[in-house]
Amino acid sequence: MEKIIDIEERIPTLRERRKKRTNQRFTILLAIFGIILLALLYFQSSLSHIGEIKVTGGQLKKAEYYTKHSNIRVGDSLWGFKPKNIEETLQKKDWIESVSVERNWLNTVTIKVKEYDKKAFIKNGGQYNLVLQNGVIYSLDEIPRDLNLPILVGFKEDALLLKMIKQLDKVDQELMTLISQVNAVPTKSNPYAVRLFMNDGFEVRATITTLAEKLRYYPSIISQVKKGEKGVIDLEVGSFYRSYSSEYGKPTSKEEVDDQTTGQ
Repeated sequence: MEKIIDIEERIPTLRERRKKRTNQRFTILLAIFGIILLALLYFQSSLSHIGEIKVTGGQLKKAEYYTKHSNIRVGDSLWGFKPKNIEETLQKKDWIESVSVERNWLNTVTIKVKEYDKKAFIKNGGQYNLVLQNGVIYSLDEIPRDLNLPILVGFKEDALLLKMIKQLDKVDQELMTLISQVNAVPTKSNPYAVRLFMNDGFEVRATITTLAEKLRYYPSIISQVKKGEKGVIDLEVGSFYRSYSSEYGKPTSKEEVDDQTTGQ
């Protein structure tokens, strides 16, 4: 016969279960209360407010500029803004390629700016401005002396300028440092004709559309030139070299070469 458990024997077990459930509920309520209390204390403390704004990657503009245009200030709520809104606002600037905004421990906001690369200077009259990787002309108050970039002369059409910048962007950095000036010299037969005046004394004649590809042969060509001799390297059709004396009919003095590079 099946044993019948007396209700009196079950009462202690039932009481123990009720006690455990009561303790669990109390623990949960205590934890919730603790979290709410900590949250209230946090939002009342300085830790919930911006203590520092860091800007990294900006060169064209100072950190203060990016901080100002982010529309956040030290002392503002750390949670009172959306990073995406700041990113979208700053990326409207045509010299900025990308922006990311992060909240960092404890109460720091970091604005990471990636500006378009600087590719060249452009000369308009007596004014020199920067040309960026995306073709944007960035106005300068003065020329930074630490930038070794080619000077572009005669690029009056935006489309032509952009084609030139796209080619320069493909040129190896070591070769870029050799380019002193690029003159646009369009003709009816070749609207993309350019002349490059190099820092090592050579002149290069080329076509914009094939410039980056053909400049790769420049080191090999000049290595075959007689030591101390300078001249013209023509890369428009094929590639060949002529000394200044054979090209211009007489030896070219340093002063005459300098005049050519200034477009005179």
